[in-house]
Amino acid sequence: MTISSLLTPELVLPAIRAQAKAEVLETLAAHVGRAHPHVDARRLADALHERERQSATALENGVAIPHVRLAALPGPLAALARSPTGISCGALDGRPTQLFLLLIVCAEQPGSDLKLLATAARLLSDARCRARLLEAPSAVELLAALNEHEERTHRNGRTA
Repeated sequence: MTISSLLTPELVLPAIRAQAKAEVLETLAAHVGRAHPHVDARRLADALHERERQSATALENGVAIPHVRLAALPGPLAALARSPTGISCGALDGRPTQLFLLLIVCAEQPGSDLKLLATAARLLSDARCRARLLEAPSAVELLAALNEHEERTHRNGRTA
């Protein structure tokens, strides 16, 4: 399963206007709730805030991968947001976070998030991928850039 296969243009926000991490989480939850009516956006937002209270999901290089497990999901879900100016999220390197990749997996399938998280972290640790995601002018082009980098990573992994 690829990250880009979980996304649609409606779930890619190329210029989120949030000023704080809490606003980003609320916005992402609302978008997922609109795109997937079976997901309770309020429950998702609450789970995201609780997860962030336990441990921040901001990584280095302007990337955060907020992730939660929700009960009764038919499969994993994702959303992607970009903040043009960046938001302070407590990243280890102190840099503002510009790329937010939300991952949601089914609580009844323990461990299902680990492979998805590893894939996301590997993908977003690639400086070329991050640069393309930061430069893409639209949701469709953001998604295309992500898909292209996933395919390249998959091809390179298979031939290695």
